[in-house]
Amino acid sequence: MIMSNPLKVGLVGTGRIARAHMTAYLQYPDRVKLMAVCDIDESAAQEYAKLSNVDAVYRDFDKMLREAEIDAVDICTIHDQHPAQVIAAAEQGKHVLTEKAMAHTLQGCRDMIEATDGAGVVLMVAQNLRYVPDSVAVKRLMEEGALGKIQAVRTHAIFAVTRANAAGHWMNDGKRAGGGILMTNTIHHVDLLRYYVGNVKRVTGVCKAVQPEMVNGAEDLVVATLEFENGVIGDLFGNWTTFRSPEAMSYMVFGSNGTLHSTPPKTPEQGLNQFGTIMMSLKSQDQGEAGRPVFEPVATTEVDLPSDNCFVNEILHFEDCCREGKEPISSGKDNIETIKMIMGIYESSRTGRAIDLDSL
Repeated sequence: MIMSNPLKVGLVGTGRIARAHMTAYLQYPDRVKLMAVCDIDESAAQEYAKLSNVDAVYRDFDKMLREAEIDAVDICTIHDQHPAQVIAAAEQGKHVLTEKAMAHTLQGCRDMIEATDGAGVVLMVAQNLRYVPDSVAVKRLMEEGALGKIQAVRTHAIFAVTRANAAGHWMNDGKRAGGGILMTNTIHHVDLLRYYVGNVKRVTGVCKAVQPEMVNGAEDLVVATLEFENGVIGDLFGNWTTFRSPEAMSYMVFGSNGTLHSTPPKTPEQGLNQFGTIMMSLKSQDQGEAGRPVFEPVATTEVDLPSDNCFVNEILHFEDCCREGKEPISSGKDNIETIKMIMGIYESSRTGRAIDLDSL
């Protein structure tokens, strides 16, 4: 495919996550130029277009694909719309960046991969936590063996989402979202653990719907254990039912030579779904006062990323992959494994047994 310079993009879905994507288009127009905006809500599309300096506004995605001068699409729509929109874009020869979750079903993921592979276009899933400077630094430390042999990981996500969303919001609808908190929020965290540790082979989980706002099988409370292919074990906890918590999200990594953990974000400006500072303590370090281990911040000075903003970094990575024909860090082929984890936990909760992901 002949690429324009800069990469010309059409965006569909102008909700909350699309606002986070806007920064890349405003700050790096020499690399990614937003050419068209699409939303079924014309007023929302017009507002987004005005803020992002775009003239071409559409209500029909297929029409944007046919008419707009674009090389790629940025899909920021509801989960159940991703498969059809990705396939339509691939049929028009457009590269695709799609927001997580990749799709609301495993078959949808497989269909997206088949369509983009057949068309020879890039398919990338916007798993933004992989593009945080801290995450890249942690990944490097683990690959260099600083923590020794990784033994266990854990993560949690605690939000009062149902209180923030309007009644009937799609995030509370298992048919549209493909699930509840696990598919919508905790997916970020388990995907990050996969990025660090590798694929999961077996899961066990319990999912519950506590609040009446949760419909069509969507859960607002989940716990699960993860067995990774390399022997690492993990656990996760997701909660949309609380009204108060000392922190919203965290993760920990335990190795034979050290441990690291995230801290709560210090300010809202640290960004959607990001953690605070990542702290590490190594066996070789001196103990602190009263024998307490000393945890120090993980340095990010050697991380080669364009920005401190993970959304900017992921979109510029997408641009680079489109231009160079490279496989994205969070490609479709990679991220179907994250969806397998999610679907395995749902199946475990339904059946009351451990699920081998190869069976899905």
